Amino acid sequence: MKKILFGTTALVAAGLVTSAHAAEKIKLGVSGYMWQEVGVADSRAGQTTVNLVSNTEVHFKGSTTLDNGLTIGADIQLEGNSQGGDQIDESYAWIESKTWGKVILGTENGVGDLITTHAPGVGPMGIDGSNATYWFTNTGSAAPTSIDASDSGDNEKLTYISPKLGGMFQAGVSYTPSTDAEDGKAPSANTSLHNVVEGTLLLDTDIAGFGVRSSVSALHGSNQGANNRTVYSAGLNVSYAGFTVGGGWGRRINKGATTDGSAYNIGVSYATGPYGLSLGYHNGTANGSNGDNGAEDGFTATELAMSYKISDGVDFKSGVSYVQFEQDVETNPLNGGGNGYENDGWIWINGIYLSF
Repeated sequence: MKKILFGTTALVAAGLVTSAHAAEKIKLGVSGYMWQEVGVADSRAGQTTVNLVSNTEVHFKGSTTLDNGLTIGADIQLEGNSQGGDQIDESYAWIESKTWGKVILGTENGVGDLITTHAPGVGPMGIDGSNATYWFTNTGSAAPTSIDASDSGDNEKLTYISPKLGGMFQAGVSYTPSTDAEDGKAPSANTSLHNVVEGTLLLDTDIAGFGVRSSVSALHGSNQGANNRTVYSAGLNVSYAGFTVGGGWGRRINKGATTDGSAYNIGVSYATGPYGLSLGYHNGTANGSNGDNGAEDGFTATELAMSYKISDGVDFKSGVSYVQFEQDVETNPLNGGGNGYENDGWIWINGIYLSF
């Protein structure tokens, strides 16, 4: 996959060298999002919490089109909340052609995250990539909260995404030199996850009146300080008359590490006019710590949610969730003796979500 990626990049570079001037200089516009949530959580660990959670990003984006048809752009994403050393979330350049696709260079997530498929949902907490830890404590469970092959994060990388072939098929590949080089740092030691290659195949089309979206992804990275990591994921959604039913599965192979495990999620959603409803379930398991007599870490989440589109760029969401975190319960059970969850409980979240 790296040969395909670097070959495509060489073609892009050749196109740039032979291109004429751009129509105009790039001018950055402003966009982004903000959400503000109010929630109540009641957990087994004794936490009854009323919490306020917010997240804001301001995006500076712009592009220009060369005389040969290539479009070149930039995307800089500024965190609107204090982020402790990572105030710029993502920063990358992209080059695109309707004929051969899109190349992305910089700090952006890879194709194992960008063009994948998992359970549908409209809720504030989310089923895939749940933000349950905003509301009560995970005592150390390493179980996966997402099925995505997204271990490369938004570190410096090179990505290629093809155009939509035949109006339905799309493919992408990403290469990340190191997962501890998010902001143009010096070369990293091989004891971090490095030489990460990931690829995704996506089907997105209509068949006999049904919308069908399905993806398969694979990722592999090396690590001299531990075992190499391989991740697989697959997902399928089918839509009809406002209903969407689907889910996904992921497997992380990292033998001997606490992160070796698997996850799946399923869900159904319905949209009519400005209203949306969804019900989803996620289950993840992973190896426990060494010497734990076979105990596993676990994470499950169930969310019943609704959304309402107040106006363009203004949405309200509400959701009730039941979440369980489990860490090596056979050797470190909650309240001592026997099996039991480390932390579990209910969360009720209401939020306003703005896009601009």
